[in-house]
Amino acid sequence: MMTCKKWLAPAALGTLMALGFVGCGSDENTAETITPYERVAVIPGTWADVLTVADQIASYVDTTDESTALGYPTNWIVAGANPKLGEEYNTTDLLPIPAIGGKSRVVELCNSAYATKAMATGRFHGPALPCEVSVHSDGENIYIDMLNADAIFSIFFTDINDTDGVLEGVASDVKREIRGIVLAALADRSPAESHLKMGPVFDKTGMEELSFTTPYLVYKYERQDGAAFVPGDDRTLAAEIIAKLGTDIATADLNVPGLSSGSAWRSGRPEPLAIPGVQVVEACSPKYATKATKLGNEYITALPCEIAAYIDETDESNKTMVISFLNPNFMFGTMFEGAVERAYAAGDITKEEVIEYSTLAEVVFGDLRLIVDAAVQASDLNLTVQ
Repeated sequence: MMTCKKWLAPAALGTLMALGFVGCGSDENTAETITPYERVAVIPGTWADVLTVADQIASYVDTTDESTALGYPTNWIVAGANPKLGEEYNTTDLLPIPAIGGKSRVVELCNSAYATKAMATGRFHGPALPCEVSVHSDGENIYIDMLNADAIFSIFFTDINDTDGVLEGVASDVKREIRGIVLAALADRSPAESHLKMGPVFDKTGMEELSFTTPYLVYKYERQDGAAFVPGDDRTLAAEIIAKLGTDIATADLNVPGLSSGSAWRSGRPEPLAIPGVQVVEACSPKYATKATKLGNEYITALPCEIAAYIDETDESNKTMVISFLNPNFMFGTMFEGAVERAYAAGDITKEEVIEYSTLAEVVFGDLRLIVDAAVQASDLNLTVQ
């Protein structure tokens, strides 16, 4: 008789079984692992070609109906180029992230159908989306990497018992379709397809530990006058966060006193990204992005820091506004697990830098809280902590 390896908390077990991570079989000692990053393709090229390649992928998505061209159930769009909001694609939609050797570009893809299914599990999951593809080089070849959707849903949705297989389908389809989009977009370059797994490797013990932690920091607010929130108030708050961040490095750090020295936090986009029921702000710090990617270019897609604003769907009175962002301690401890040790062993960072990395999560958390608090205090919504 086949038995399942019940080594996780019930909710996490249901999710991971559905995603195919936790197997059922007679061999209880079978080793099963999962990694959060995966390579999609490799093509010849240098850092000078990175923007062109990233633009080729994004332009394909922007001009192609994947349901027709690739037979996908629904169409994908480029984040920041949502036609429903009157947005048009521009290369400024490709986020520049400092990387080892040069400046990478991140293409963020959105699919409203899959995002709706993901957000139906709880809007606080918003910072774990959208889907990201990074383009970077080693000076001779260009590498296109993506977040492994199977791992992301396993890591960031362990609170969900996916007994009906919704997340299983979303993870499988997202991973398959993003890979297909990249390969189709670069078909004229004859890309060498890759399935290289990268980053930390989680076995059943590691995933069990993750099931007892939360990737999210959630803060709830209400109006001082007790009034209900209306659609659009979440976007107003997200826009206020962007206003505090600014979008230009020349004004970075000027609007929020007390941010860490040289952090130069700013918004990666002039407008929040709208996913179903959630408004997402992408906060970027060149200083901390450089420190993160110094540990390896595979970590590019783990950035930038995302802050989500939404009206709490669990409050029927609509009197609760929520700010949710990824817990820096969780992110550095999970998505970068073992990276500092490996970099130090390889001689890529010094002992002094190891010590600095040990406090990095707390510094980033402190900055993000200052930014959010400043936006809340400045907002015309007249918010107070619930």
